[in-house]
Amino acid sequence: MSELRKLACTAVGLIAMSATPALAADLPAKVYTKAPVAVAPIYNWSGFYIGLNGGGGSSHNCWTLNNIAGAVALPSASEGCHDATGGLAGGQIGYRWQTSNWVFGVEAQGDWADLKGSNSSLVLAPLLAPLGGGFTNTTKIDAIGLFTGQVGYAWNNVLWYAKGGAAVTHDKYSGSLTTPIAFLPTLNFDGASQTRWGGAVGTGVEIGFAPG
Repeated sequence: MSELRKLACTAVGLIAMSATPALAADLPAKVYTKAPVAVAPIYNWSGFYIGLNGGGGSSHNCWTLNNIAGAVALPSASEGCHDATGGLAGGQIGYRWQTSNWVFGVEAQGDWADLKGSNSSLVLAPLLAPLGGGFTNTTKIDAIGLFTGQVGYAWNNVLWYAKGGAAVTHDKYSGSLTTPIAFLPTLNFDGASQTRWGGAVGTGVEIGFAPG
């Protein structure tokens, strides 16, 4: 009786062992796939933009004396030259559109400026020196504007461009008479203010560090 139970238990164990591989074979095999290759986004320079700028500038100014108190002075004489230098800060707004790697755009820029300079008059200062006086020409540019078109070439997020168009400045002039009188050191002898238009040309490189 005990031998029959042993055989029966052995037979059941063999059946169970033989069934296990059959069940495992019925499970679906795992499929391993490679992760997709990441594609770097292409930078697009198209669209409106607005920004701030700051820096420095310089203006070269020369003066010629051609009248005294409204009376024509013949011959005219040079009063000398000076550089007006200083800082500027402002903003710009524009629009660009990109075709393939080429980028085209228009831009308007306005800056507050503080470009100042002066020189002693080569004509009037020597005449006043024996009397203890002098004469100084002073200029100041207090505003600059640019209205330009742009053509550039982009290497993804790096853009090189050339620009050109119109420029406008607001320029002030004053002539100061220095006197030997202690309580009256200087007198504003003459002055003028002028808005001047001209041309602008330049080039630059920009790097985009964020999408859009």
